[in-house]
Amino acid sequence: MHNKLNTIPKELESLKESIQDIYYLGNTELLNKRKFTIIGSRKPNPYAQALTKEIANKISKKGGVIVSGGALGIDILAHINAMPNTIMVSPSSLDIIYPKANAKTIKQIQKDSLLLSQFSPTYTPHRFSFLERNKLVVSLGELVIIPYADMLSGSMQSARYAISNNIPIYVFPHRMNESKGTSMLIKENLANVIWDIDEFIQDIFGDCQQSSDEILEFCKTNPFFEDALLKFGDIIFEYELDGKIIRSNGRIEVV
Repeated sequence: MHNKLNTIPKELESLKESIQDIYYLGNTELLNKRKFTIIGSRKPNPYAQALTKEIANKISKKGGVIVSGGALGIDILAHINAMPNTIMVSPSSLDIIYPKANAKTIKQIQKDSLLLSQFSPTYTPHRFSFLERNKLVVSLGELVIIPYADMLSGSMQSARYAISNNIPIYVFPHRMNESKGTSMLIKENLANVIWDIDEFIQDIFGDCQQSSDEILEFCKTNPFFEDALLKFGDIIFEYELDGKIIRSNGRIEVV
């Protein structure tokens, strides 16, 4: 059973006139975290696939949330590697799984992450649905990462929408005649280049020492493990593996 959000997320306020409701399945707390959009080609090369997996995973480990559209290729790779810190925006109503090829992952997003749609049951996608979906995907993130995109693609339409709304775009460097869309964005000074993923992560999250202190201070309150996981993401597992915290009867204790 899917529900309506009580309020439109602040990132979507500019779309209020065109959006009546937002329906959801899953964990709406993810909307309160820092969100980063990843979109791109349905047929990325192996290089772009590897970079997508790495950057989605590293953002998630920092407690960031990856937003995407659930499509084949870049989108679904980003979702999978950001679990459970990921939000999918569907081009269909939530009673319809689309695309069916990604059904297994979409069902996992419904259960462990967050699935959103602006369409009421029982809506099947039309051509314009993807453009409307992409506006939400782009708007929810504080920046947009496009690992791979061809010139005439939905990703480039999304890039133009991001540019018109002053949302920063980040891309990876590619060889000549590959990912011509993102290469054009670089040439026209419309996108920033990610030369090193770890440096990029450092730039957007800063020194994690303050965040680390915040995590330990929270854990000193003896919270339930699931509450800490919901608040900080998979970094809680790293703290456990490092021996900084332990689980006892479902709660966390600081060592």
